[in-house]
Amino acid sequence: MFTKERNEQTGAPTLPPPPLNNLQGPVLDNPSDLTLATVILIVFGIFMLLFGLLMFLIQAGLLPFNPDSTFGLLLVLLSIQMITLGKTPFGTFRRTWIVIILGFSTAIIGTGACFIPGFLAGIIPQLVGCIMISGGVMLFFNLLFSEGRARQWIRIPGVLQHLTVACGFVYLTVILFGFVVLFPRFLPDIFTGLLMLVMSAGLFYLAWCIQTLSLQYPMKERDPETSEDKGTSGIVWFLLHHEASLSVPVSFILLLGIIFIECAIILIPSGKGYYLFSRDGQFGLLMVIMAVQVLALGKTPFGVYKRSWFLICIGILIALLGMYSCIVPGLLGGRMLLILGFWNLLTGSTGLTKIVIPVLQSHRSSPNTQVSLSKSKKKLLWIVIILHLLTIGFGMNLILPGIIPSIVVLANLFILGFLMIHLASMLRTIPLPL
Repeated sequence: MFTKERNEQTGAPTLPPPPLNNLQGPVLDNPSDLTLATVILIVFGIFMLLFGLLMFLIQAGLLPFNPDSTFGLLLVLLSIQMITLGKTPFGTFRRTWIVIILGFSTAIIGTGACFIPGFLAGIIPQLVGCIMISGGVMLFFNLLFSEGRARQWIRIPGVLQHLTVACGFVYLTVILFGFVVLFPRFLPDIFTGLLMLVMSAGLFYLAWCIQTLSLQYPMKERDPETSEDKGTSGIVWFLLHHEASLSVPVSFILLLGIIFIECAIILIPSGKGYYLFSRDGQFGLLMVIMAVQVLALGKTPFGVYKRSWFLICIGILIALLGMYSCIVPGLLGGRMLLILGFWNLLTGSTGLTKIVIPVLQSHRSSPNTQVSLSKSKKKLLWIVIILHLLTIGFGMNLILPGIIPSIVVLANLFILGFLMIHLASMLRTIPLPL
C-alpha cells in the first residue's frame, strides 16, 4: 500500500531507458540528481515566484503585462506534466494515450496563447482559473478522504509528515490562485502578489519532500503495461487503457516538433498582417522548455551531462529568462534572440560533429572493422543529420535576422517540426546507431 501511494505522489518516470544514448535520462544517485517530478515542481515554483515579484510592479503600472502569454506558458507547463508523468491537475493517472493526447492538446492551446497576443482574450485566464479551482478541490479532498491517505502519512515520522502538510498547503493555495485568476478583485492587489510568493514557497517545499522521498525510497523501473486483446477491443479501449511507450526524452522531441509546426502555421497569416505575433512569447516558451530539459535530462548544446549544481543553476537561469519574456513583453527580445540563436547553433553544430566524425573514421578504417547499418538505421541517421542542419539554420536566422528569406524560415520550421515528430515515432523502436 505504501509503495503504491508513493508512486502516485512522486510521479517518477517508470518507462524503460530511452533508446538514444545522447538523450538518456540521468540516474538518481545523489541529491543533485533531481527526479522529473521534482524538476517540474521547481519550475512551477520559479514561475510563481517570478510572477509574484513582477506582479507588484505590474499592478503599479511600472511594467507591461501579457496575460495570454503568461497563462499560455502555465498551460504548457501543465501539459509537460501530463505528457511525461501522467500527472494532471485532477490527479495522477497512467500515461495512457488519452492522457498523452490531452496533454498535447493543452500544449497546443497554451502555445497559441503564447504566440498570438489577444488569442481567445479572456478565455485562457478563465480556463486556467477553472482548472486550478476544480483540480485543487479534487486533489485536496482526495488527499483527505481517499483511503485515509493523509491520516496514514501524518502518523509516520519524517518526510511523509512533511509531504502531507506540503500537499495540503499547495492544494489550498492552488484553489486561491484559481479564484484570483477568475476574479481579479477577489484579493486586494498587494495580496495577489503575496499569494503567488506563498504558493511558490509551498511548491518548493513539496519539491523537497518528493526529492527526499525519492532518495530514501528509490523506485524500480517497470515496463509499460500491455494487453493481449488490444486488437479486438477497438480504438476507444486502446486510448483509455493502453499505456504510451514514450520515453521522457522522446516526449520532449515530440512536443518540440508540434510547437515548431504550430509556429510555422501561425506565422503564415501573421506575415500577411492578419494578427500580431509575439516574439517574446515564442522565444520565452522555447527557453523554458530548454530549461526543463537541462534540469530533467542534463541536456545541453554540447550533449547530455551528469547534472551538477552548476548545471542546475544554468537551467534555473534559462527558465527565469524565458518566463520573464512571457510575462513582461518587449524588454528581453533582442537578448533572447541571441541566447536562443547561439543555443541552437551550438546544438546543431555539436550534434552534427558527433555524427560526422565517427562516420568518416569508419570509412577510413579497414573493411573488416567497418560497422554495417541496417536500412532503417541509415534512414534514422540521415534524419538526425538533416535535423541538425535545420537547427543550425534556425539558430543563424535568430542571430542574424533577415539573412534567410522568410519563406525559407517558414519551410525550415515546418520541416524541422515534421522531422522531429517522425524521429520520435522511429525512436520508439529503433535505437540510434551512433
